Amino acid sequence: MNNQGKTGIDWCDCTINPVVGCPRGCPYCYAKKINDRFKLIPDWKRPEFFLERLEQFGSKKSKSIFVDSMSDIEFWEPEWIEKTLSAMKKNRQHKYIFLTKANALPYNFFYEDTFGYLSLGKRYVFFGKTVESGIVSNTDLCNFDFLSIEPLLGEVSFLNIILTEFKLKQIIIGAETGNRQEKVIPKKEWVNDIVEFADKYEIKIFMKKSLIPIMGEDFRQDKLIWEE
Repeated sequence: MNNQGKTGIDWCDCTINPVVGCPRGCPYCYAKKINDRFKLIPDWKRPEFFLERLEQFGSKKSKSIFVDSMSDIEFWEPEWIEKTLSAMKKNRQHKYIFLTKANALPYNFFYEDTFGYLSLGKRYVFFGKTVESGIVSNTDLCNFDFLSIEPLLGEVSFLNIILTEFKLKQIIIGAETGNRQEKVIPKKEWVNDIVEFADKYEIKIFMKKSLIPIMGEDFRQDKLIWEE
């Protein structure tokens, strides 16, 4: 399986995954299904690092790259972070995008400059928090550039949000895809509630194409922050 190339993800140009695997155990994990099919690693719950994949950052054409579509950076080893950031610093022509379900970023990414995140610059690196439903608070938003609500599996409520305490600039929303028998079809009002919150705080909205049948004329794709 080629680890680089075009992707069905609406908001990036390609995926490059130096790490594969995740011990979190989300019940509808699409990445695990891919691993089950292609046998990329023998044990999904024990992530593995593929150093050679960092060479794929060397393409000259500028791209938006989703770097952990097959893992969660919460479970990356410090050495993996160090080597990945080193490769990113050598290839500043790209925009690098990370997602996690954790409330905080790994220490070496965010809280110190040992591995060069701060010197790399926020223009090149974007961190997102993933949720699927439920309550979102300031704690969930304070460290992140964007919020990924995909798949949207229920109502999302924003609780005790204080504008000055978070830097959220974008919300991405998508419906569950695939042929799962109990697949959740989002309600339009769920999406409208998220949009209302985003507009209140001047946060950009990007709806994945999976929402077109639900949103109709209200379908919306604001410019992505890494395309500015």
